[in-house]
Amino acid sequence: SAERKEVKVGEYNAVADTLEIINNSIRFQGLEPPKDKTIIQEELRKISLPLYSILSALTILGMIMASAFLFFNIKNRNQKLIKMSSPYMNNLIILGGMLSYASIFLFGLDGSFVSEKTFETLCTVSNSLYLSLRLSCRKLCKMYKWKSSVFGCLIPFNN
Repeated sequence: SAERKEVKVGEYNAVADTLEIINNSIRFQGLEPPKDKTIIQEELRKISLPLYSILSALTILGMIMASAFLFFNIKNRNQKLIKMSSPYMNNLIILGGMLSYASIFLFGLDGSFVSEKTFETLCTVSNSLYLSLRLSCRKLCKMYKWKSSVFGCLIPFNN
């Protein structure tokens, strides 16, 4: 079939209820009137394998570091300095960080790596995980009277 090209032939002004024809020389082909709306074609967007691999490797490194911090915090929870830094809250923050790292794997998977049905499930799970992490962080901010930023609770109030 021939190459199709969108051409503006006129403009309708709804306020003034007028139709301005820009080019009178254009005649439509075919038996039916031309389509009067933009045709939207759905296309599956894909993440490149090298990018996903690099981010996955960095995520694994982050999870290993978080695991090491968690192990250190649990092992030394009876030390004076660790006790003063609220080890249980530190553990909770580290576990939340690990869940955030896990969501990177889920958000990175797309239709080129998994089937369409699996992708729908993963999309639901990853969005639920993100939402629950975000709401949990907001609750912590309110509990400890921290200002809430875009990424969570970062700045304590100066009272």
